[in-house]
Amino acid sequence: MNHSRFIRSLLGVLCLILLLIAAPITLKAQSIPVWQTNTAYTAGQEVSYNGVDYICLQSHTSEPGWDPPDAPALWSPASSTSSCTTAPSSPTGLTASNTTSTGTTLNWGTVTAPANCSITSYTVLENGSSIGTATGTSFTVTGLTASTTYNFAVQATDSDGTSSASTAVPVTTAASSSGGGCGAAWNAATAYTTGMTVSENGISYVANWWTQGQDPATNSGPAGSGKPWTSQGACSSCTQAPATPTGLAASTTYDSANLSWNADTPPAACTVSYTVQVSQQSPVTTSATSATVSGLASSTAYTFTVAATDSAGSSSAATGSFTTQANPCTTAPTSAPANLTAGNTSGSSTVLSWSAVTAPTGCTIGYTITGGPATESTSSTSDVVTGLSPSTSYTFSVAATDHAGTGPASTVAVTTTNAPASYFVGGWFEEWGTYYANSNVADLQTSGVVNSLTDVIYAFAKPASNGTNVVCSLADSYADYQKAVPQVPGATAAASPLLGNFGALMQLKQLHPNLKILISIGGWNPPTYNQLFDTASSTAANRQAFVSSCINMFIQGNIASGVNAPNLFDGFDIDWEFPNAAETNNFTALMTEFRNELNTLSTTTGKTYQLIADLAAGPSTPGAAEFSGNDGGYDTIDIPAVSQELDYLNVDGYNYAGDWSNATNDGSALYDEGQDPLYGTSSTKGCNYIDCTVQYYLSHGAPAAKYTMGIPLYGVGWAGGLTSTNSGMYQNATGATDGAGAMTTNGTTPVPLANGTGLCTSGNNQSSPAAGCDPLLTDGMATYGTIENMMSHGFTVSFDSTRCATRMFNASTAPFSDWAFSFDDANSVQCKVDYIKQYGLGGAYVWALKDDDSSGTLTKAVAADLNQ
Repeated sequence: MNHSRFIRSLLGVLCLILLLIAAPITLKAQSIPVWQTNTAYTAGQEVSYNGVDYICLQSHTSEPGWDPPDAPALWSPASSTSSCTTAPSSPTGLTASNTTSTGTTLNWGTVTAPANCSITSYTVLENGSSIGTATGTSFTVTGLTASTTYNFAVQATDSDGTSSASTAVPVTTAASSSGGGCGAAWNAATAYTTGMTVSENGISYVANWWTQGQDPATNSGPAGSGKPWTSQGACSSCTQAPATPTGLAASTTYDSANLSWNADTPPAACTVSYTVQVSQQSPVTTSATSATVSGLASSTAYTFTVAATDSAGSSSAATGSFTTQANPCTTAPTSAPANLTAGNTSGSSTVLSWSAVTAPTGCTIGYTITGGPATESTSSTSDVVTGLSPSTSYTFSVAATDHAGTGPASTVAVTTTNAPASYFVGGWFEEWGTYYANSNVADLQTSGVVNSLTDVIYAFAKPASNGTNVVCSLADSYADYQKAVPQVPGATAAASPLLGNFGALMQLKQLHPNLKILISIGGWNPPTYNQLFDTASSTAANRQAFVSSCINMFIQGNIASGVNAPNLFDGFDIDWEFPNAAETNNFTALMTEFRNELNTLSTTTGKTYQLIADLAAGPSTPGAAEFSGNDGGYDTIDIPAVSQELDYLNVDGYNYAGDWSNATNDGSALYDEGQDPLYGTSSTKGCNYIDCTVQYYLSHGAPAAKYTMGIPLYGVGWAGGLTSTNSGMYQNATGATDGAGAMTTNGTTPVPLANGTGLCTSGNNQSSPAAGCDPLLTDGMATYGTIENMMSHGFTVSFDSTRCATRMFNASTAPFSDWAFSFDDANSVQCKVDYIKQYGLGGAYVWALKDDDSSGTLTKAVAADLNQ
C-alpha cells in the first residue's frame, strides 16, 4: 500500500468532515444579531457580543452600559442556559432600615436556586419600576423625596428567567428640615437686621430688613410681599438618628401578637417613633413601645422588625420572631342558618338576612354566601349582594364556617326587579346665593345645568310658631319673591308681585315642564328648628295643622297676601336635622301625614307630588344635648316605616371631615382604607365614609331604589404643619395666616379669592364680604369653582382609587404653601356613580348648585355618568 497516498486521502476526508461540521455553526453565528444600544429586545431573544452568545432574560430596550456581560439581570450566556430550566421563586423577608429623608436600605432573604441554576442577580423595584440590581441581598436606595411613601419590591433572576416580585414593603421617608437647624427663638425685644434668622414653633424665618416686635408667625410672606419676614420652612435641632431598639418580645394568641420593646433614649432635641414590620403584613408606626398585630395565621412562625425614627433618620432594624398558638377551634358548624330571607330587592341588589348559628366551643362563626356574581363572606347575619342583573332569578346559599370547616347551607330564591327607568338627579339651590354669591336661577338656564337635573331643591322654608301651632313660613321673603333678579332667557318675563327666586323658578318651569321643583323645610338650625319640628309632630292635631299650612303655602301657591304661585312646587323635602330617640315615632307620623294629605290633594288635581326627607349619615352622639341635632342620627329613625312614605331618602355623602377639627381627612370618601387613622372605627365612632352609611341603611330596611347619595360641590381644606404624604391627609394641621393677618382656627385654610390667585382679606364674614372672595366665605372650605382655579397655582392633584377620593396639596407656592384640600372631581364622581349603579340606588344630588364652576362641570358629570 502507498502509505503517503492513504494519509493524504485520509486528511482530505477529515478536512471535508470538519468543513461539514463547521458549516452550520458558521451559518448560526451569522444568523444571530450583534448586540446594539437603543434596541428593543424580548425575553428569549439571542444576541452575540464579542464572540459570545447571550439570551435575553427580560424584555427591555438596551441603553449604553447595558452590554450583556455587565447586565446579568438582562442577559445570560447562551451556554449556561442548557441545564437551568426553572425560574427562581420570589424573594421573601424584605425589610427597610436606616430610612432618612432621602434614602433607605433594603434587605431580603437569600433565594434558593432551582436545580442546575444559580441566582445571578436581584432586581429592586420602586413603585413597580426597576431602579437597579444587586448580586447580594441588600440594596441602598438614594435620591428619595422627604415625607413621601414608596413601595419597594425585589425580583430574583437566574439563567432561565426572573421571578415575580416579592411582597411590596411601603417606606415613608423622614421629613426634610428644609430650614436647617432651628436658630435662636424670636424675641419681641430684639432688633433684627436683613438676613438674620430666628425660629418660632418649629419654623425658621429670615429677616427681609430691620425689624423689631413684628412676630414672624403673623408677619411673614414670600420675597416681595412687603412682609418683614420670610419663612424658610420647618426647622429641627434634631441631628442624630436614634439607636436600634432592644428588648424585643412577643406574646401571642392564635391570630394575633402583642409586640413590645424597650424605649429608645431620644437624642438631643429629637422625638422618637417606631416602625414595626411583621413578615407579610403592612408596617405599623407608633410612638408607643408596643404594637398589636392581628389577622395572623395560627401555628405559624413569623419574624418581625422594629426600627426607631426621628427627624434626622432611622436606626437599623432589630429583628425578633414568634409563633402563633394553635387555633382552639376543632369542630365545624353542624347546623344551617335559620330564617334566611331576602328583602329590599332592586334591579341590581338584594339584602339577605338570617339567624345566627351557635358557634362550637372555641370557635368563631363566619358565613359564606354563594349564588351571586361572586362568593362573599361576612361575620354578621346579613349581607348586601350587588352586581345582579335586572329581572333575573337567583338562588342564594348561606353556610356557617369556622376554622374547622363549613356547615350545611340554607337557600332562598330571589328575582330582581326591572332596572330603574331613570335616576334622580337633584340640585340644591340656596336662596341666599342671590346676594353675595351672585348666584341666580337664570344661571341654570344659561349654563345648561338645568338640562341635567330631574329636581331642583330650594333651600329653605322654615317651621315657625303661630300661637299654639307650628306652620310653614318663608325664611327670606325678599329673596323669595321681591328682589329683582336676572330674567331667565327665553321665558316669559317675570313681573311683580312674583319676582325674586320664585319668579325665576316659575320661568324655568315654563321652559322645562318636566322639571320637579321641591321646597325644603328646615335646615341646620339647632335648637330652634329642632324644637319647632318636635312641637309640629307631637300630636295628630299639630301634625295636621303644620302639613296643611305647608300645602296651602307651597303646593296651592298662597305664598303671601296678593302673591300666588300655584303649580310652582311639586313636593316637599323635609330637612329635620335630626329627630332624636324620643321623636322617632313622631317623625314617622309626620311623614305619614305629609303623604296622606298629598295623596288626598292628588285626587283633586290629578297630579302626583314628591316627598323626600334628608336623613342623617351617621349615628346619634351619646350624651348630646336635647335638640342639639347631634342627639339624632340614623339609629333614631324607623327606616322601614319612613321609607314607606317617602319617594326618596336623601343622605349626604359629605362632611365626614371638616373645619371642626385640625385632623386632616377625606371629607367625602366612598370607602375606608388602612392608612386612615380612623380605619375600622365605624362600629364605635360612626361612619366616616359613604359605603358605611349606605350599608347601614340598606341592612336596616331602606329600599335601595329610594336611597339617593349626596355629592359635594365644595372641598374642605387645612393648612400648616402638613407634608405631601397622602397629599396632606391623615395629619394634624396647625393653621395659617389669613388675608387679614390672623391665624386660622382648627388648622383650616384661609378663605381664598374665587379666581384662585390669592387670599380674601375679609375672612369669614358673610354679612359684608369683600369682592372676589370664594362664595362660601368660611375658613377651611372652598367651592369647586374656586378649587378648579387654584389648581394651576402650585397644587398637585391626586386621586386615591382605594377611597374614591380626590385631594390636592401645595408644598411651597405662596400664598397656598402647605395647603391641602379634599374634594370631588370627575374621577370621584364616576367612582360614586358606578357604586350607585352597583347597588341599585335611586340616584344622586349635589350641594350646592352655586358652588360648581360656571359651566356646571361636576353637576353635568353626575347626570351624564348616571344616564350613560
